[in-house]
Amino acid sequence: MFNISYPVWDSAMFAYTISSHILLVSLSMGLAIMVTIAEFLALKKKDKYYDTLAYKMSKALVIFFAVGTASGTVMAMELFLFWPTFMKLVGEVSMGPFYVEVFSFLLEAIALPMYVYFWKDFKNRWEHWGLSLAVTVGTYLSAFTVTEINAWMNTPNGFNVATYLTTGKVTDVNAFAPFITASTAAEELHMSGAVYYAGIAMILGYFIYKYMKTKNMSEKMIYRRGINIAAVFMILDIIYLGITGSNELSTLMVVEPIKYTALELDLHATVGTSFATMAPERLFGILINHKLSYSLTLPYAQSLLAFPTTFGKGSIPGLIPLTTYNGVTDYGVWPPSIVHDTLDLMVGFGVLMGFYWLYVVVQYFRRKDPLSNKYTLIGGIVAAIMGVFTMEDGWYTAEVGRVPYIIRSPTPGGVMVNGHILVINGIPQYGTMTIAQAASTSPVVFPLGIAIILFYLIIFPVTFYFAGKVMKLSNVEEDLKLGEDDIKMEEERKNRKGVATKAGMR
Repeated sequence: MFNISYPVWDSAMFAYTISSHILLVSLSMGLAIMVTIAEFLALKKKDKYYDTLAYKMSKALVIFFAVGTASGTVMAMELFLFWPTFMKLVGEVSMGPFYVEVFSFLLEAIALPMYVYFWKDFKNRWEHWGLSLAVTVGTYLSAFTVTEINAWMNTPNGFNVATYLTTGKVTDVNAFAPFITASTAAEELHMSGAVYYAGIAMILGYFIYKYMKTKNMSEKMIYRRGINIAAVFMILDIIYLGITGSNELSTLMVVEPIKYTALELDLHATVGTSFATMAPERLFGILINHKLSYSLTLPYAQSLLAFPTTFGKGSIPGLIPLTTYNGVTDYGVWPPSIVHDTLDLMVGFGVLMGFYWLYVVVQYFRRKDPLSNKYTLIGGIVAAIMGVFTMEDGWYTAEVGRVPYIIRSPTPGGVMVNGHILVINGIPQYGTMTIAQAASTSPVVFPLGIAIILFYLIIFPVTFYFAGKVMKLSNVEEDLKLGEDDIKMEEERKNRKGVATKAGMR
């Protein structure tokens, strides 16, 4: 019925699921931190517009949390049905982060309903704001712990990999080791910025659209505050992403040199001892007979980016030397060359967004209101779309860069024993488990995959439609009245506290 292999189908379905699920995750994380910032500013500045903004966004957050929970359940089911061998190993070695993720989910599940549905029952508004912090922490930790698993897949630890490959037995298990691997820090730092950026980009795009569409000045004031929060966050975040992205590539070069060389398409090693021997940066291009063609070359750029503190002097690995054993190059362990192009797209869009935000900052300091310029607003919507695409593209680059393995090697360049690469039946071991070894071969994956495709095709437009409905300022005066009451309640509480303190002193 299907002329497609099980590993390809399993990979495609899981990629489709994660690509969809990560949008819900990023929106939940973005909304959570936006709500926290908006309510904090409302209380600090005694501003009813910020309070109304926080209230409306919290309603949308409930929807995305609920749908995200359903989507996460689908993903959990997929992990066991599509990747049984992989999950068996995870269950024996690296289940700890998943348990922490469950408790993070519980924190969010408890705090969010209390925050939203008991909004009017808190007399102390700062205590109410404290619940938003719990929601923000819960959403972040959920993503953080899942990323720990991903980092473990890149540089596995917590068990004897050589023994596992040789005998199939899991030995020397350390359940706490997978929480921190060689790639965890760099991956977590960059992941957090990328997911927040994409989530807030979607929120920014929505606010700009509504700001341009509405004629009601009170609504404009609310959307304007939302745009300001999102813009400031994204300006700071794009700088952070540039730093952490560079750090992640530098980390890859050390702990995952095969992935790094595939991303950069460095076929041969380069030792930059002088300016003339530095490695160039290659933009785009394709491999023809395992040789790079049709690429744009920027001389010296790669070495300068990889070794800024030594002005480009350093060694950059090569894909051919890393995958050659006894004079024979194993091209089968090379990641698909398209990851080089997706990396260039990611970096290119990041640079374009950086220039856009630089323009906005310059306009601000020139005392020109960016929100009064139609083209600046349209540029903000374009930048928001680019932000979402760049996050998805970055995830694709990172995951496909691990192909053909689902679990890579704990040591750079392959599984090492006594300083030499492990060879089994004449085959060098460049990773721990391939996608083909991990994938399910049960016929049930085909109808299940179709059901998952339909699930997301239906649930996504419905989710965004209802989120837009609850975010809509249907009766702006009533919404602002709630904000006024919240600010007034907090002021009265502080006044009562001040009176009680003075009475106590007397």
